Amino acid sequence: MAKAPSPTGWGPVRKELQRARGARRLVPWAILSAFLGWSLISVAARNWRAGLPLLGGGLLFALVIRALAIPHCPACGKNLWLRGERPGPPTAPVPTQVERDRKCPRCGAGLDG
Repeated sequence: MAKAPSPTGWGPVRKELQRARGARRLVPWAILSAFLGWSLISVAARNWRAGLPLLGGGLLFALVIRALAIPHCPACGKNLWLRGERPGPPTAPVPTQVERDRKCPRCGAGLDG
């Protein structure tokens, strides 16, 4: 009988880091689409205020995506990326401190499992 993968260990942490990298890539797209939608509605309605609800909703959506772009430690729940780290895109990731040491930079918990 096959053994189910353990919920602890490096696998879930690696997936969390990749999810956060992917969410970071969506933030500029969400901001650009909010401004493009606002401009299209404003031009069509010939009133710059007509597109403001769409602009507000789009920027709120970008803030939600930005909040989801933070990887969290399974032990302490704090951010796994240090301030100023540039983790890179999911297709060409730049190793961060947590990936080099395989421990949380905040609480020091080992993430290898």
